[in-house]
Amino acid sequence: MPDSYCYIAIHIIFSTKERFKFLFGDHLHSMHKYIAGIIINVEGKPIIINGTDDHVHILALMPKDMPIAEFVRTIKSNSSKWFRNALNPKFAWQQGYAAFSVSRSVLDSVIEYIRNQNAHHKTMSFEEEFKTYIEKHGFVYE
Repeated sequence: MPDSYCYIAIHIIFSTKERFKFLFGDHLHSMHKYIAGIIINVEGKPIIINGTDDHVHILALMPKDMPIAEFVRTIKSNSSKWFRNALNPKFAWQQGYAAFSVSRSVLDSVIEYIRNQNAHHKTMSFEEEFKTYIEKHGFVYE
């Protein structure tokens, strides 16, 4: 087989350091566009990127030659460097992240969930949301 075929959809979630509300107004949309560019640059495919002022949700197709940890590290390091240089020198992402595989059969519901972050966070904090995701996937939230 001469080519490799890979379809790995991944939902990545991470927040700003200490949940500081850096991502507001145009800064939020600029960050999402910049993250999409990073994903394209490493040969991934952004599907939807959204979040609120203190965190981001990314649904993307993974690059076929890059491990998840390297993919997330590339997104976080490049986007934080850009944001610090262009908008706020104090910006930083938290150290950790969550990444969950997404089946094609539920892709549309994950897209809708990410699209509706603003409405969702009127009733649930990021920490509550993150804890729910972690526990739903069999982890103990610490």
